[in-house]
Amino acid sequence: MSKLALVTGACGFTGTHMVELLKEKGWNVIATDLKKEEHAQYYCEEGDLHPVHYEEYISRLGVEFVPADLTKKETLEPLFKGKTYDAVFHIASLYDYFAKWDVLYNVNVEGVRNLAELAITNNVKRFIHWSTDGVYGETKKLPGDEDEPYNPPNLYSKSKTEQEKLLWVLYRTKNLPLTVLRPAPIYGPRHKYGVYHILYTLEKMGTGFVVSWFPKRHTLMFPSVHVKDLVNAALFVVDKPEAIGQAYNVLSDCISQTEMIEFICRALGIERVIRIPIWWPLYKVLTKIGLKVVKNIDTRARSKGMRPKIDVPMVEYMTHQYWFSNEKIKRLGFKFMYQDPKKGMWDYITWCKERGWL
Repeated sequence: MSKLALVTGACGFTGTHMVELLKEKGWNVIATDLKKEEHAQYYCEEGDLHPVHYEEYISRLGVEFVPADLTKKETLEPLFKGKTYDAVFHIASLYDYFAKWDVLYNVNVEGVRNLAELAITNNVKRFIHWSTDGVYGETKKLPGDEDEPYNPPNLYSKSKTEQEKLLWVLYRTKNLPLTVLRPAPIYGPRHKYGVYHILYTLEKMGTGFVVSWFPKRHTLMFPSVHVKDLVNAALFVVDKPEAIGQAYNVLSDCISQTEMIEFICRALGIERVIRIPIWWPLYKVLTKIGLKVVKNIDTRARSKGMRPKIDVPMVEYMTHQYWFSNEKIKRLGFKFMYQDPKKGMWDYITWCKERGWL
């Protein structure tokens, strides 16, 4: 008998891949998300660089789509009526660095409360929750593992931290069968917000060379995960009862920012990368100045109700040490398709080129 899954955020980038994988593995799937017109109310969709809603794509996959809003519990209740889910894959979140705190809290924290309470009442067998490695911020231990304390560096990551705290309480007090996944920045086919910004920016520079500034004697790392590895990890932990009550970092083996950026440049056909090492104290000063400039641009854009060209947290990812361990999920037995992130990035860049995105 086929297993039954509920996938929230099914019309998003990661959600579409989760639905695809479950169908491929013979699961019955109920897909849920906002309707497309409601999605636009949450996201400032200026230009090309924003999360995309793939409702039409989900409809072509032939699964049952039931629109619902996490912030309105009454719209979630029909998802559970007469159904016993083997797993809920809770992917849906407001992932937008432009969003204000009250909106982030309402969707990401109060929304997950509504969903989790219904999951408990209706005896869901597994609840797989998408978090982010952003809940750690910069860790004292390198690479950071799942025992590192919360230290979220931005509002989005703060909302994901509050999500986790709420869910852990429900796990301890209400027996929510919870497993938390903490992915690094995700990339892969259909992705157009986050890592894609780096590719888009480098490609649009349109020059035959790129200047790579990097700190002397300090190697900043580039955490990332291909979407196929992430959804495979989610399905993998469903069959592991020992994963209940656990959190797992999900990311490829980290390589340095310099190595990844230079690889991306070559993949994009940029002929020369000029490497300029900078004394570490000077590098920190320059990055602080750069961040201040970006924050000023962000403030001016927000005052005009416009999306800034560059989101501050994305710049922070490139100027801070975000380095995390994937050893815990490997010890569980999970094997990455793209343990080397360069292979995954090559496949993604190829996909983008074939569709005119780069």
